[in-house]
Amino acid sequence: MERYDPARMERSTRDLVARASFLEVTEGRGTPNGGVWIDVSHLGAEVVERNFRGMVRRCRDFGRDLARGPVEVGPTTHFMMGGVVVDTACRTAIEGLFAAGEDTGGVHGANRLGGNGVAESTVFGGIAGDVMADFVAGRSTSRHGDVAVGAVIERLTAPLERRGGDLYGLQRELREVMWERAGLVRDGEGLKAAVAAAERIGGELGRVGVPGGPGFNLAWQDWLNLTSQATVARLIATSALARTESRGAHYRSDFPAPSTAPLYIVRVQSRAGEASVSMEPVALTRATPAGAARVSSMVEIGD
Repeated sequence: MERYDPARMERSTRDLVARASFLEVTEGRGTPNGGVWIDVSHLGAEVVERNFRGMVRRCRDFGRDLARGPVEVGPTTHFMMGGVVVDTACRTAIEGLFAAGEDTGGVHGANRLGGNGVAESTVFGGIAGDVMADFVAGRSTSRHGDVAVGAVIERLTAPLERRGGDLYGLQRELREVMWERAGLVRDGEGLKAAVAAAERIGGELGRVGVPGGPGFNLAWQDWLNLTSQATVARLIATSALARTESRGAHYRSDFPAPSTAPLYIVRVQSRAGEASVSMEPVALTRATPAGAARVSSMVEIGD
């Protein structure tokens, strides 16, 4: 951490520590397994065991003693700051669709403080539950046309009737391209490659088949998940490509500094099947943040 934040060292912000770990590995100074070493043994075994009981137990499950020696670690996807746009009552742009917690965007800003994810899900989960209960009270059951429902069923069950394709090869490819091109360190060319890969993988999934029937079919579940993941991956990379600055957990090596422009939100919305990108100024209603405070990119789902 002396190379990245000599004043705070390992007490630096989580985005900088994660990025530092990633860069050490990519520049050839990582461990043989592609990680870095974390060592808190200088605090004393008693202090570590008292303050980090859960992590000490978890590390010992893997044969490492966090209290007395170094442990091999690596950055990973931990939390999404962006997500579906909601109002203060957890309503989305689609009537009857509510969202809360990590699925939503805008609560944490450009970087999440430790522990606030639990507070978010607790607070907004409770709000969503109350609002949904009021929403359905006294409403008649909604009936969609058989044609519309049948079309959805046909689309989602189509892979059960097909054969061929490499579902798990596409899954690995999407994971790799998002980690390498849209992960902790980004740039324009990499993000464009990620958008193209996500679009191509999404198209190929429309031709992939899965064996077995609909009953407890894990391969079919993986196909359904990967179809959604390809869509989300495209939205993430598209949003990141639009933000030509570095801000919080969003770091672009081709734009390493925060922009001096007024704070803004990036929204990606579906319009006629295409991703439409727009930017809106941050509405500062209670306080004006000093320096480089930011609200993270958000993705709005709907037409």
